[in-house]
Amino acid sequence: MKYIQLSLGLLVVVLCLGFAFLLITTQVFEMETWRSRVLSIVFIGYGLFRGWRVYNAFKSNQK
Repeated sequence: MKYIQLSLGLLVVVLCLGFAFLLITTQVFEMETWRSRVLSIVFIGYGLFRGWRVYNAFKSNQK
């Protein structure tokens, strides 16, 4: 069960960082530049937070 949670957490991290990269580099969605930058920062922050939590869960699972 722990491995399923860890893999889903990693998937969320990859998707958040990938979507942030997509928002920064392309104009897929019609929105102002500042809004796409703010949304990208939010996605990067959430991706880093989830990555930190997955890392801590993986470390505690190894013990």
